[in-house]
Amino acid sequence: MNWPVYADYKESGVAWLGEVPAHWSLRRLGSQFAERKTTVSDQDYEPLSVTMSGIVAQLDTAAKTDNGENRKLVRAGDFVINSRSDRKGSAGLAVRDGSVSVISTVLKPRAISGRFAHHLLRSAAFQEEYYRFGSGIVADLWSTRYSAMKMIRLAIPTAAEQENIADFLDRETAKIDALIDKQNQLITTLREDRTATITHAVTKGLNSEVETIGSGAAWLGSIPAHWTAPQLGMHAAVGNGATPSRERVDFWTSGTVPWLNSSHVNRDEITDADQFVTAKARTECHLPLVSADSVLVGLTGQGKTRGMASILRTPATINQHLAYLTPTGSSLDSEYLHNVLVSAYRVLRDVSEENGSTKGGLTCAALRKLRIPVPPVDEQRRIVAYLCAATARIDLLTRKSAEVVSTLREYRSALITAAVTGKIDVREAA
Repeated sequence: MNWPVYADYKESGVAWLGEVPAHWSLRRLGSQFAERKTTVSDQDYEPLSVTMSGIVAQLDTAAKTDNGENRKLVRAGDFVINSRSDRKGSAGLAVRDGSVSVISTVLKPRAISGRFAHHLLRSAAFQEEYYRFGSGIVADLWSTRYSAMKMIRLAIPTAAEQENIADFLDRETAKIDALIDKQNQLITTLREDRTATITHAVTKGLNSEVETIGSGAAWLGSIPAHWTAPQLGMHAAVGNGATPSRERVDFWTSGTVPWLNSSHVNRDEITDADQFVTAKARTECHLPLVSADSVLVGLTGQGKTRGMASILRTPATINQHLAYLTPTGSSLDSEYLHNVLVSAYRVLRDVSEENGSTKGGLTCAALRKLRIPVPPVDEQRRIVAYLCAATARIDLLTRKSAEVVSTLREYRSALITAAVTGKIDVREAA
């Protein structure tokens, strides 16, 4: 949508602002806010988290500190921003009193609308400028102190315009967020449909009229009568790898043997590696070279990669947090096995507890005992061909929805920046 622009502009002299409406004033951030530095206890003030979605009740996943007495006070109406560059975009207006980590900067609006500031200081353009004023030794420890932050130049509209802009952005971003939510719900449904399609094919087959029998495995239920449900270890070699010492330069420098960690099982296929070890490391650390078309499964990962499965397309070594499953004969197709393990993801996440693991991880022994459905190999290949076509259609729809989400997010970001820097005039927007 095309929004109107202001009649007159002036050069701000500030790169991130560019031209601004002629009647807007240029002010240092420190003139619009007062820093709140009061130290409080999380026993007296509810602990809050500073997230990309704003200021919320402390997340269960937030890093906890033993020093709950050393937190910063936040009052309703304060603006809070995480000073660390690895938390870029984590900021927002607090809607209730509480306390935040000392790495956050707490600002009390004094000459600016808090609602306007919420959009201005969360805009992509301001965030880049904010971190440009930072300092640090390495990128992930880069932070911006208030002493530098207060020098950032802002373009300030009239008080009435600030409220106009806040109203406009509240309304328009809510519309965009609703569209994003719908697309994300569709993506979730498509992913569930994909898993259900795979599960039905590898556990029930493609012929709904076939006679069935009990498999003897709770997760499988009944299977076609001409199938079997043996333990995985009867049809595949199962093992894991290791991590060569990082202190041994001769294990890593000029390495040519691909080495994979558990992050790689986040994708269906593994075609390349980003780390390589030497032949010497492989020999001395007894690293098995896993053959192409083996299936890799995440053994650990606290529910992130644990239980995820990928098919390996190039020979590689692996670390101790991955297991390889290599069919040992002609009775098990590796593509079919991969689909079985994708279907068994939730079972693989839970099987560690059933088998007595103390750290919430899978073991190679548990994988060997997993009962899997095994049709005749020619039927396995027909199932694989069917799933290639069926999942390709679902994946295409998923990608299109993801592209819509990306486009909407880009538009949302651009709209906020345009409004808070005066590139569009929203005073008359209904």
